[in-house]
Amino acid sequence: MSTSITVKRAIPHGTIAAIPAKAHAHRALIAAALAQSPSSLIIAHYSEDIDATIASLQGLGATITKTATGVTVIPIPQIPPSKNTQKRAINAHESGTTLRLLLPVASVISEATDVTAAGRLPERPLEPLKSQLETHGVSFSAPKPPFTMTGKLAGGTFEMVGNVSSQFFSGLLLAAPSIAPVTIHSTTALQSRDYVELTRKVMADFGVITTANNDGNTFTVPSNQQYEGRQQYAIEGDWSNSAIWLIATAMTGQPLTITNLQADSTQADKRILDIITAAGATVSWSSSNDAPKQTVLHCSGRAHTPITVDLEQCPDLLPVLAALACSIEGESWFMNGERLRLKESDRLAAVEELVATLGGQARVEGDNLYITGTGQLLGGTVHSHNDHRLVMAATLMALISETPVTITDSDAINKSYPLFFKHWKQLGGQYEL
Repeated sequence: MSTSITVKRAIPHGTIAAIPAKAHAHRALIAAALAQSPSSLIIAHYSEDIDATIASLQGLGATITKTATGVTVIPIPQIPPSKNTQKRAINAHESGTTLRLLLPVASVISEATDVTAAGRLPERPLEPLKSQLETHGVSFSAPKPPFTMTGKLAGGTFEMVGNVSSQFFSGLLLAAPSIAPVTIHSTTALQSRDYVELTRKVMADFGVITTANNDGNTFTVPSNQQYEGRQQYAIEGDWSNSAIWLIATAMTGQPLTITNLQADSTQADKRILDIITAAGATVSWSSSNDAPKQTVLHCSGRAHTPITVDLEQCPDLLPVLAALACSIEGESWFMNGERLRLKESDRLAAVEELVATLGGQARVEGDNLYITGTGQLLGGTVHSHNDHRLVMAATLMALISETPVTITDSDAINKSYPLFFKHWKQLGGQYEL
């Protein structure tokens, strides 16, 4: 049964700890499962997507146990090819990251893997990754999940366009040490490159070094490397979901403090700092008194300048940035949003609909979205399209709406941030089921 939530116009304020970064957790779990020795990872909170990766790695043979502070990971056993006849399984549920990262990984582990997915995920693109896997020795029983993969992936050179999903490159990188040497080349400019850099950082954390050429479009994984287990490896705070709180401040001027974020993070959505400061908000860093090695982010001041955002490197920020654009008088422009049509919803069309339903002005032209903000919305009832980021965006829009905002299928938030409404209330926000 779907859940509806009605959000009232109450401004959040105070201090909040950033939840663990999904992007970091996915990659660390995979590296730990491929390592030569056990690992323990510190993960304060989980989401449906992280749980999908844990379950899928278990289906590939890893032993993963949740503890009071995170998980312990006993790696996937290394079985000689002559005895490696056990069929493995991946159930990605609705997690595109789980599916795209684990297809190459599974193909270096097992001769046969059953793959299933749910929701809109089976319709989302697997090309050009699927063709590259086929070229290097893997067969698929069907063009989209559910299917069975058979055959072992061979090393060599992989070439793909870089404007569909950076996760294709990350998945091949994570699998590469088992079949190295490997070269992975993007035949176009690689979009969302920061996520690939995060993959390379996690691989280095677990003992595998990669190289990149000067333009960042070609990656090499040399031979004779193995992942090594890590103890008490901490998953850093999530910039994507912390953007919600930063935008709440920029929309209202009410100051907020966020802990558990890394100032030197390679996460793509750390770009939110540049966007909100260009719009007029103020951010600063300090060291926490009780943990000097941790940094604390402070945000204050209301945004007043319309924003222009190139979505090539940070597409996931669009829905919540749309709320910010509605709060600023004038026209904001979001360009290069082609890949947003391939997310949990067609996010260009869904965001346009969301703004219009609540009484705002938005239009899509090609792959661009334009929002003319007036500083206020009317409120009303909106559909989430089962998209967690639209739930977040609609909640933020309630901050400037004359009447409450009711969000249908609000349980979509569990995909990435199950604690979102609990934290919203903790900071003084108001809602009712």
